[in-house]
Amino acid sequence: MRRQRVLALGLAVAAILLPAGCANPADQDLCGHYAALTAAVDNVRAVQPQSASIDDLRAKAETVQAQLNQLQAVSEGRFDTAISNLRAAVDGFRQAAVDAGDKARATAGPLLAESLGDVTEAYAALKKSLDTQCNVA
Repeated sequence: MRRQRVLALGLAVAAILLPAGCANPADQDLCGHYAALTAAVDNVRAVQPQSASIDDLRAKAETVQAQLNQLQAVSEGRFDTAISNLRAAVDGFRQAAVDAGDKARATAGPLLAESLGDVTEAYAALKKSLDTQCNVA
């Protein structure tokens, strides 16, 4: 009887732990996460700082940061420097947007444009490595 309880308990624990240890293969897809990051970065780079709301700028930057988190989680440390550089550039853009506020846009336009340039430059470095990794032509 005791043996049956131990066996039943072991099976119950295995049923709980096994799914946690077996991640969904789609969640581990580096190139899929890269494609999602590319879309998020393209949304940031397409923004018109003079006409977009601060909330929209912030949301776009946060989406890129979330995609970077997912990419970094599956990249096994291979792209950490490039990811960190892009993360810093996107954070600089977000901070410039927040600092600009809706009222100071005319004077903050050049700062926002410069920070968008930083995002583009940092993304290009990461893109080069990931295009090679994911066989993107």
